[in-house]
Amino acid sequence: MKTDLPYYSQLVSIIRTLKTMRWNLDFSYFRKWILIGFLLGVVAGLGAIALFLSVEFFTAIFLQIGTGYSPPLPGGFQDNLSYSYDLFIERPWLIPPICGLGGLLVGLITTKFSPESEGHGTDAVIDAYHHKRGNIRGRVPLVKAVASSITIGSGGSGGTEGPAGQIAAAFGSLIGKLFKLDEDERRIAVAAGLGAGIGSIFKIPLGGAVFSAEVLYRRDFEVRALIPGLVASVTGYTVFGFVFGWDRLFSIPLDLVKYTHPASLILYAIVGLASAAVSVGYVKTFYMISDYFSRIRIPKYLKPAVGGVLVGMIGIVFPQILGTSYGWLQIAINKDYSLLPLYMLAAVIVFKILATSLTIGSGGSAGVFGPSMVIGGMVGAFIGTAFHLMGLFTWIDVSSVIIVGMVSFFGATAKTPISSIIMGSELTGGYALLAPMMLATFIAYIMSGQHNSIFRSQVLNRSDSPAHRMEYQRPILSDLYVRDAVKDTTNKLSKDVSIEETLQIMNRNNSKMILVVNDEDMLQGVVYKHKLFEFPEEYRKAVKLESIMITDPFFAYSSDSLHNALVRLSSNDLQEMPVLSNEENKVIGIITISDLVTLYDKEVEKIAKIMNRSNINTKNDEMNNESKNKPVDSKK
Repeated sequence: MKTDLPYYSQLVSIIRTLKTMRWNLDFSYFRKWILIGFLLGVVAGLGAIALFLSVEFFTAIFLQIGTGYSPPLPGGFQDNLSYSYDLFIERPWLIPPICGLGGLLVGLITTKFSPESEGHGTDAVIDAYHHKRGNIRGRVPLVKAVASSITIGSGGSGGTEGPAGQIAAAFGSLIGKLFKLDEDERRIAVAAGLGAGIGSIFKIPLGGAVFSAEVLYRRDFEVRALIPGLVASVTGYTVFGFVFGWDRLFSIPLDLVKYTHPASLILYAIVGLASAAVSVGYVKTFYMISDYFSRIRIPKYLKPAVGGVLVGMIGIVFPQILGTSYGWLQIAINKDYSLLPLYMLAAVIVFKILATSLTIGSGGSAGVFGPSMVIGGMVGAFIGTAFHLMGLFTWIDVSSVIIVGMVSFFGATAKTPISSIIMGSELTGGYALLAPMMLATFIAYIMSGQHNSIFRSQVLNRSDSPAHRMEYQRPILSDLYVRDAVKDTTNKLSKDVSIEETLQIMNRNNSKMILVVNDEDMLQGVVYKHKLFEFPEEYRKAVKLESIMITDPFFAYSSDSLHNALVRLSSNDLQEMPVLSNEENKVIGIITISDLVTLYDKEVEKIAKIMNRSNINTKNDEMNNESKNKPVDSKK
């Protein structure tokens, strides 16, 4: 059959080539993280649902029934967006004792069952990532959920995102143990869980995923956590949205939220500067109060009660600071000046900072993401309203300024400018304010300083993290060689061995990789254990290694430096690889990550001993010189 199609013969040739090619791509990495990400997302979504309902339950008991105060809801959880809110509290004098009671319950629970569940959950997750090898105790999710629900429900100032993130992160640590993930993978699972929890409860799946990769450092990014975080965050968002709907957290007038005039950037630059200044004050106040509570000599379980009573005393005058305050930010977006006049906006900024610091700094359990968002939004509302009253920038809707304030303030406070901008875009449903958000966030991030972060466990960059210690030890590793760490192996088979026999040998030797060699010990390929299980049992006797082995595997020469070997292993997600002789390309053994680390640790220990001896000798010489130069007392 003839055809007049152009390039037909070339196309046929390409198709034939593709059919005959042997693809050696290993998709196990992606399969693994898709599965883990999906499981994390399901748990994150269910955990966010449980946390949300639990907060509503305790809010109804403590605040609504106890004091008669019903906090307003954000637009995404209102049945009627046009409703008018009536601020009336039947029993305001009960607010301090109820806040104190909630703090006492939380103190007793966390002190007894899980001290790491106090405070803001995001910082605990960051600490687990950097300093605890991704380990979070299994009891943390339940304790954190209960403690945070009581804290927020009884009027404590805090957010729901930190607890939701810590719950999912703790499950990520549990998955790491169940799936027998290595230390590095367990850390990634923890980070992905954090993003999934935040992305679920705030309905910002992309922002949550990027946040989990960005929040670990003040000036760096954990790229490896991005893909697992995306899978987990999308799944969690879907689970949460299936129950509570797909509306954004806040109801925003999208027809008014826009960027239409270059002169508007002047106002948004002012918002960025104000966000930086308030952010510095917020962080300093937060840790000043936190450090004070850590020093006072009263039983630890009583400290959240003291903080709760103080928050309740503020709440009598300014009930806007009680709980999450998301509904009050919605009222600011709605521009209800009868409930939030200019002086009240300023008061909410100051006292929300103070209340959040007292709640979490005293040992209460809640997040700092939500309060930061509220504080930043109120900063924007104050600036936008003030300029409108002066007749300036009247073409800019106050809602736009509020959103930019939220984004820039949190970007400066958490040192997460990129994810903050993405969150702002998701909250607004588009990119209408992308330029103003970028400008204000950049200004706030820079002007607030690199050390001004609400998360103390953050490190500056990857080189400062214990999680990446080995990646930045090039000087030592460059002076060590593969031949110093190579391990002899008997896991060598010919290509004619069946899968069934190979599995028996690997199970007997407890090995995960088999080297396929010829009669002269020349490497022909490698076979990983997990690939063998892809074949049904009835075919395992017939299928030979020749048909399934990777014919172009990664390997190292015995003369290669350990640095190059480490780069090859880590960049290809390998735990071990074959080692060949330089002269004859024969297999002489394998090298593993654990063997490499062991040799490195021995070398570091050796260097440390030499340095200690050198320091001792130096000190002795100095003492001898001092004694020689010291004038002799003739009387003695």
